[in-house]
Amino acid sequence: MRKCLSYLEEIVPLYFPRENWEIVPGPSGENNTTVFILANNKQYVLRIYETHQDEDKVNYEHAVLLALIKRPLSFSIPVPMITLDGQTIVKTKSGSLAGMFQFIDGQNPVLEDLDQIYSFGKAAGQLTAELAEVNVNQLPVYRPYYDMDSTHPKCSLDQIKNFSFNPPENFVELTHELVIIHKQLLSFQESVPFIKKLPHQLVHGDLNASNILSDQNGKILAILDFEFVTHDLRVMEVAVSVSDFINDEEDEVIIFERIKAFLMGYGSSIKLTEGEIHALPLLIQLRSIDVFIHFLGRYWDGVDSIDTVKRYIRKAAQRVSWILTHSDKFMKFY
Repeated sequence: MRKCLSYLEEIVPLYFPRENWEIVPGPSGENNTTVFILANNKQYVLRIYETHQDEDKVNYEHAVLLALIKRPLSFSIPVPMITLDGQTIVKTKSGSLAGMFQFIDGQNPVLEDLDQIYSFGKAAGQLTAELAEVNVNQLPVYRPYYDMDSTHPKCSLDQIKNFSFNPPENFVELTHELVIIHKQLLSFQESVPFIKKLPHQLVHGDLNASNILSDQNGKILAILDFEFVTHDLRVMEVAVSVSDFINDEEDEVIIFERIKAFLMGYGSSIKLTEGEIHALPLLIQLRSIDVFIHFLGRYWDGVDSIDTVKRYIRKAAQRVSWILTHSDKFMKFY
């Protein structure tokens, strides 16, 4: 367990001051530490934020969740718990931020079955429709995906360029992949004026298998982890989800079948514009590059290992290359 678990005695009593509580086993997230707490014979999820220590970001996330739970959703979302003093977040003496949520039962789906992927797309479309109706009296802290200079405070475009063309010795083996990524990053910058004209609204920003729960029959039960919720391109929600279906070790027919299943589910609630559809391949590449920059910044912050960064460099280069290779087929697919 990570060092943040030492804060439990400080955090949990602020939510449950008079109850006995205990830690129960459960999975943790990739960006933050997740601890499962049993109190009052009920299970809760304690989330300790490690991506940042910015109260405004967490407050915005929780404000959106508290507004969204009032909407008619067909699936569950995290419900922030409130401390004795009426807050939804706790700041430890060391500066770490934490929040407690009601536990939602379910399992992370594999997302290989087409019916389940359709269900995922349908839930994503419903979420998009409801987020469009949510208003909170706070400004989002996270910038849109296309604002690449804001992905991580330590990763400006100039720093990424220098890293890509002059990688440190322990990254030299990935020089080819880094050049692919940076070349596409430059190409993307030319498309930003067109991208900015597309429909914008609140988006979850990180819809993937690790952030959804399903039952044993594959039905989507919940959408989790709204940490990156912000005002962004509406179609970016689709690009994020679809990017995970792209794997150069998989048959392209299977990949397109999965993309089609997701889009059909999504389309049952949301009809994308022609411009959004045209931009989708480019935004899938953007998502992969953004994730690489995110984890490079975490590596420079001393949070993630070099192996983690290398994994995301390879993944970004692979997905960027796949889209470039299949761009004609991708557009005819619609």
